[in-house]
Amino acid sequence: MSEHTSGDEYSRGRTEEKRQHRQPKVSPRFRPVIIVVWGLGLAILFVLSLFSQAGATIPWVVLVTHLALAWLVRLDIKSIRKQGVEWGYSRHLWFGATVVLPLVAPAYYLYSGRVVSRENERRKRKQGLVDADADRPGDEHGHSDHDGTSDA
Repeated sequence: MSEHTSGDEYSRGRTEEKRQHRQPKVSPRFRPVIIVVWGLGLAILFVLSLFSQAGATIPWVVLVTHLALAWLVRLDIKSIRKQGVEWGYSRHLWFGATVVLPLVAPAYYLYSGRVVSRENERRKRKQGLVDADADRPGDEHGHSDHDGTSDA
């Protein structure tokens, strides 16, 4: 070791390498908004159904809600893809189905959550941040309250 070095350059270099190769966690920007808009549309439809003269308004509420949800799904997929998650052609199906079908928005909400969590886990494994103990049953950090004995 020379007189001008402190001896920890190797560990600093490895830390810097990890920092440069780190991929940030995927976070869908519009996913939480999708379920809120769907819930608001459902609430508005319920309130309008209580009034007998609102029959002409209901189709417009459905149309506007579906267009807004399709737009949010499209924006959400674009934001997730910009973060490096590849969707393939199913992204077109999600967008089209959201325009037409009423229960697709909650299904997309659940599916995109699975896609994002799967991608985040893959990125953690790639970076070596998941311990060998993380596969044990227990809480999200891999800890378990179960001591291996049965309570029977």
